Amino acid sequence: MIRHILKIVWNRKRANALIVAEIFLSFLVLFAVLTLASALIGSLRKPLGFEWRDVWNISISGEAAEGASVEAMDMIVRELRAMPQVAAVGASNTPPYAMSSFEGTWVIEGKSVFLTQDRVTDGFAGVMQLNVLRGRWFGPEDDAANYTPVVIDADLAEAVYGDENPVGRRFDEQRQKELRIVGVIAPYRKSGEFANFGKPINMIFERVSAAKGDKLPDNVLIRVHPGTSASFEQTLSERLHQVAPQVNFRIRQMSRMRQLALRIALLPLIALGTVATFLISMVVLGLSGVLWQNVTRRTREIGLRRAIGASAPAVRRQIVAEVATLTTLAVILGVAIVAQLPLLGLFTLITPTAFAGGLAGSLAAIYGLTVLCGLYPGWLASRVQPAEALHYE
Repeated sequence: MIRHILKIVWNRKRANALIVAEIFLSFLVLFAVLTLASALIGSLRKPLGFEWRDVWNISISGEAAEGASVEAMDMIVRELRAMPQVAAVGASNTPPYAMSSFEGTWVIEGKSVFLTQDRVTDGFAGVMQLNVLRGRWFGPEDDAANYTPVVIDADLAEAVYGDENPVGRRFDEQRQKELRIVGVIAPYRKSGEFANFGKPINMIFERVSAAKGDKLPDNVLIRVHPGTSASFEQTLSERLHQVAPQVNFRIRQMSRMRQLALRIALLPLIALGTVATFLISMVVLGLSGVLWQNVTRRTREIGLRRAIGASAPAVRRQIVAEVATLTTLAVILGVAIVAQLPLLGLFTLITPTAFAGGLAGSLAAIYGLTVLCGLYPGWLASRVQPAEALHYE
């Protein structure tokens, strides 16, 4: 039966070549879409390492930020702490969901590590509810230290030190300013659920303190008590302008910042999904039409098969098997190309699990769609009667 199907496909190779090409392109597009979707779903299931709910971001930008002195920023922070609606106050250069980042490659312990850096105050951990796994977070006791304390996340600790405890070790031996690790927190994903497809960002936090004369970051984060209404934003804005009239403020709830970041992260998937839907629709319509036309042209062949004893289900299975064979030929070409992607460094962008999920999903989808396209032409072929072959011209 298989040899017979292959012979039929080969005898119509010119007509089938276009079908194979369409299925091949559809497979590649489906693979791209489903692999991206699989990577995003896998990333969504991983913990963020912080709590964004009930957090507000007060940012100072432009010339106002340059003009804000250490004393003015310290006064703003103290005023915020005194407000009854505020549970915790901290500051950050690049807070979560701000779509800004400070990244670079450092050489640590002889290893080249790509990491993300942020400069924060002591209260940042309380605002974002960070989980300290080893050591401690920053505190007033660091004001007297003759080094700059840093906290790293577990991903960076594993990348540099493996299973060793990094607390107390100097972080960067090549810099003049000594950085010493005082704590390790849980993996931290500052850009949100879909950033980096769940890959570690290797986070390091450097302490800044008004007590040591450091300029505080331009993003002041506050955690408000649960149930605080949106009307508090107006009260907060008015109070801040009273305290520092020379400074311009922008107040945003982190929940809204998160929504915007998620929309931007999903844009590639939406674009690819739209292209894939259009292409698959064209393939389904085209494949159904071509198969229907083939059945119409093969009335004599099908009628003769029925005359020599082939049953209607057998004819229907033959048509579906021909479609599955064409799909297999296209899929073999597609898998041969897709299999080269890991060699080109694809796994630096997505995980092997996402790759396997995208490949399995695209195989299942392309076979399901093409076999579905062959059901109606197969049903038409099964209705051909042996007598119709005698009237074929």
